[in-house]
Amino acid sequence: MRFVLYNHVGSANHGCEALVRTVSHMLGEENTVLLSDAPDEEKEYGITDIIDVFPSESEKGISPMDRLYSYFKLKVEKNYFYMDILPFKPAIDKLNPDDILVSIGGDIFCYENYPKYNLLHKYALKRIKHSILIGCSIEPELLEDDALLEDLRSFELISAREHITFDALKNNGLNNAIYCPDSAFCLPVCKTDLPSAFITGNTVGINISPLFLKKSKDPALILDNLRTTVSYVLNHTTASVAFIPHVAWKNNDDREPLKKLYNEYRSGGRVCLVEDQDARKLKWIISQCSFFIGARTHATIAAYSTGVPTLALGYSVKSRGIARDLFGTEENFVLPYQDISSQTAILDKYRWITENAQSIKAVLSAKIPVFQQKIIETGNLLKRKYVVSESIKSNKI
Repeated sequence: MRFVLYNHVGSANHGCEALVRTVSHMLGEENTVLLSDAPDEEKEYGITDIIDVFPSESEKGISPMDRLYSYFKLKVEKNYFYMDILPFKPAIDKLNPDDILVSIGGDIFCYENYPKYNLLHKYALKRIKHSILIGCSIEPELLEDDALLEDLRSFELISAREHITFDALKNNGLNNAIYCPDSAFCLPVCKTDLPSAFITGNTVGINISPLFLKKSKDPALILDNLRTTVSYVLNHTTASVAFIPHVAWKNNDDREPLKKLYNEYRSGGRVCLVEDQDARKLKWIISQCSFFIGARTHATIAAYSTGVPTLALGYSVKSRGIARDLFGTEENFVLPYQDISSQTAILDKYRWITENAQSIKAVLSAKIPVFQQKIIETGNLLKRKYVVSESIKSNKI
């Protein structure tokens, strides 16, 4: 029996990397393996140094009948999810029946293709006895989908990472749900070199994602907002600005919009573009900022958990829920793309954050240890619930 982490797309998304590191630590690295969609990324960012990693996808071992059925679903019913999960079935087939399957894709129910993950889970339950869902966020209105509710009921345990999701689950009769903050609140930092223009304790960190821009009706307005904010910082304060990527995927790379902004301001000598590196090092850099503005949820969690006053550029329940759990409200702490209608929307919220910095730091100082203790307690609960009897070193996938 071992914990098998899955629904992990790869550690070049450093939020996903942070989850692998912290969930495996919660459960015990010696008892945990990872099914990864991108094994090369696990090696690049050091995940293979802490746990065994196996590919989650393979074209070998898919039965002709399964391919034919999935093709029928696609062509006749226009349902592509059966084709999507085909490559994941061979790894699932190699699991031991007593393995505990642990979904760490906390965001998967935030996007339109979530039925794919419901279907894969249903298939996995034909092979294994135990499955849990860790750190999920779900828009409450999605729970009107009976198929989703049926899938969620089939988990032995679900941990919701914020109370909007937790309350919605409980209100829909999901008694297998518990509340536990995102495990990345416990991610340790790893000290690394800071860029030359970075001023420790007097640098504003900025993160923006192509996903946030894509969801916006007016990406140009978002970038203009960031320009307005950067110009304000450079012209009215002594602070530097650090553009900090948190995802480095080819088709979803934070460095692309950040490099564009960096190049516009680099001649002044007070801005820097942080290089891609592992989640612990990025968290260290973020921890050295005076303030942070971030679109990636786990970049904002890195800031929150190290006491940095933060404006989250949120677009889903996860940002609102986490802010509400920390501060009692998301107002002024989260700015959805839908609310960015003027050229100064981000600057106005940023200035509010700076004006209330001391009270924000006091809240974070009080709340973060509570969050971290709850995460530790949840890990202990899971280890007590599932007595892991075999070392992962003797098992392959």
